[in-house]
Amino acid sequence: MKSAYVYIFSAFLCLGSILAVSAEDAAADHAVQPKQADTITMTDPFVHMKNPDKYYITKGSTYTNVTELLASLPEEATGLNQDHVSFRIDKQLIGEYFYHVKAYDSESHVMKGNYFVAKDDSCVWRLQDNTAAVLIYGNAEKLIQKAEVVIYPERIPLGSYGIVRVHVPGMLPYDIKVSSLNSSVAKLSDKMNIIPIAAGKTDIVVDLKIGTAMRTFTTAVSIVDTADKPEKNRPSPQTTIGIGIGWGSGWYHHGGGIGIGWGGW
Repeated sequence: MKSAYVYIFSAFLCLGSILAVSAEDAAADHAVQPKQADTITMTDPFVHMKNPDKYYITKGSTYTNVTELLASLPEEATGLNQDHVSFRIDKQLIGEYFYHVKAYDSESHVMKGNYFVAKDDSCVWRLQDNTAAVLIYGNAEKLIQKAEVVIYPERIPLGSYGIVRVHVPGMLPYDIKVSSLNSSVAKLSDKMNIIPIAAGKTDIVVDLKIGTAMRTFTTAVSIVDTADKPEKNRPSPQTTIGIGIGWGSGWYHHGGGIGIGWGGW
């Protein structure tokens, strides 16, 4: 009789284990699984657009020149198979200098390429998600003449700091080196902010490089004991030049991904 009780008790234990395991499996089956990131697929806006001519250049000499230039470039540079491609050119220029062009597969309507084409045909940039734009045609000699360097403020009060801003059409990648010609009056921080040391004047020299093109900007700044209007002259602590990766000799690289804008203007 005792062995029978032992047998029945063991059977209940086994059944309990089976039920526990089944419950765990069921919970695992119904557990909320981590949501995978959705892949955003850019499709041709012409598919659902009633009046594309309102927003895009669809014909004429500009359309012909821009599309023929892109079509003439090697597939390795553009990443395009020219057999099934339709180009869409925004009417609004980027920085009053670049045509923004997107290429779509004419059958699947999925975007295959994204580009900036200079209105003077001097350069073409391929824009890439999460990586720096790449120069795939021409040079930046004319583009760099469109760039601007701003030092703010020109009168920097002791205890504050100055900032350097670089404006490049389309926020394309560039390299920069900033220096003070009188380090006893002002010097540069690791973040390229202008740090006042003593009252006086100095020139801030900014060397800018885009592709292989280089240009130097020189701006005079004054370090003052007190600001004429502190509330207006003192820059925000959150505002810096936005420096990227240093590559030696005081140069820094600003990456720039897909830049749809005019560098903060």
